[in-house]
Amino acid sequence: MGVLTKLTLKEINCLIKDTRVSFNAIKETSTGISDTTYIGTSKSKKYVFKLYEDSSVKDIENQIKILKAIKSLNVPNVLSKKINLYNNRPITLFSYIEGDVIKSITKNHLKQITLFLASLHSIKEIEVSKNDVYSKQNFEKMLYSLSDSKIREEIKQKYQKVKDIDLKANALIHGDLFPDNVKFIDKKLSGVYDFTQSCFGNINFDIAVVVISWCFKDYRFNKSFYELILNTYNKYSKLQIKKESFKEYLLYACLYYSLQRVYKNTKKDYAEYLKKFQIIDEMI
Repeated sequence: MGVLTKLTLKEINCLIKDTRVSFNAIKETSTGISDTTYIGTSKSKKYVFKLYEDSSVKDIENQIKILKAIKSLNVPNVLSKKINLYNNRPITLFSYIEGDVIKSITKNHLKQITLFLASLHSIKEIEVSKNDVYSKQNFEKMLYSLSDSKIREEIKQKYQKVKDIDLKANALIHGDLFPDNVKFIDKKLSGVYDFTQSCFGNINFDIAVVVISWCFKDYRFNKSFYELILNTYNKYSKLQIKKESFKEYLLYACLYYSLQRVYKNTKKDYAEYLKKFQIIDEMI
């Protein structure tokens, strides 16, 4: 989450009037690279207002459908009665999830988020209309459209290692489950949010995203965290992760998020996941 489009309190209240919620105050969020997110307060109750910078109305309709289908899990409620537009970009109002984004990750945190994914992947009673945004086809489309030839060739060279990866879709996935999309209260998972890119995709990729974002501190890879995630998932999920072939999913996830950062014009941190690619390639 973050703020890319500055909005006033009056503008936001006008956009959410169909929800019968009116904010007394708004606060900008500070993290995220994709959308504009404000925390609004009404009579001491908090809400999340989101303006989608790149997503279509169809994408948001898909996200709402998913959130309603998985409401038994720790996810936000959709409060908007309809999808309103601001300069042709969709907006949505959500319930606020109490808790804190963790600063120091523990095995307890990892176990809980892995169990959440095992539950998410088990949900079958939903038809997702959104295409798999994490597919090789989408990856290659982003890669070959890069204008920076140096970065394009750098990523392309590494991609040769995983270009034959099997990304067959087999479950509903989150796909973007970084630590800043999760909250905890007293070491207990209180909620998971930002399902904008959720789709019917590959579970290995979904787990790999957690590994590359939760198992590193700076550039030190915690292999015991990695083992805990895989063992917990395989213990509690009917779907299974094959450890012997999982490395390529970790490498692909690193490349995907490095490429996405370049594609979204945030070149300053694209190298982070290329460094992680190299570390994982050497350690696993």
